[in-house]
Amino acid sequence: MIEFNFTFKGMDSSEAIKNYAEKKFRKFEKYFEGPVNIQVIFKREKFRELVEVIVSGDGENIIAKEETSDIYEAIDLAYETLEKQIKKFKEKRKEFRKRAVETVSPILEEESYTIKTVKINPMSTQEALEWFEKNKDSFMLFYNTDYEKVCLIYLEKDKPVIVVPEIS
Repeated sequence: MIEFNFTFKGMDSSEAIKNYAEKKFRKFEKYFEGPVNIQVIFKREKFRELVEVIVSGDGENIIAKEETSDIYEAIDLAYETLEKQIKKFKEKRKEFRKRAVETVSPILEEESYTIKTVKINPMSTQEALEWFEKNKDSFMLFYNTDYEKVCLIYLEKDKPVIVVPEIS
């Protein structure tokens, strides 16, 4: 889901410009797992058209500022700049997840119980389900980026169950 906010400074609000920008920037939705907020600021200063775009999603703020003599050209340039930044961010995140290996190590062993530490990876619900089914573990803890909480997946009657904790 994408939410757009448009601001016009030094120029009149234009539905044509809003629609053009929305059509362009809506394409970013595929790169994000949760809700996305896109703030677009249009400015006119003397003979220059400025576009500033702030994309907020998955815990990141990605910003592009472009300046040309044509507002539509500035939107196109901002789109290209943002697309490069978003792809770079997504690749880094993907690489981080590949490198992060879960380790379980005993810390303290008492007579009646054992305490273990578990490294958890940030991932969406869908990514966690795919990882869990691929690795065939009995359970998995992960930081759920959809809920921004540590969650648990386990099997119950051959069906994965995701536990999202709530404080009572």
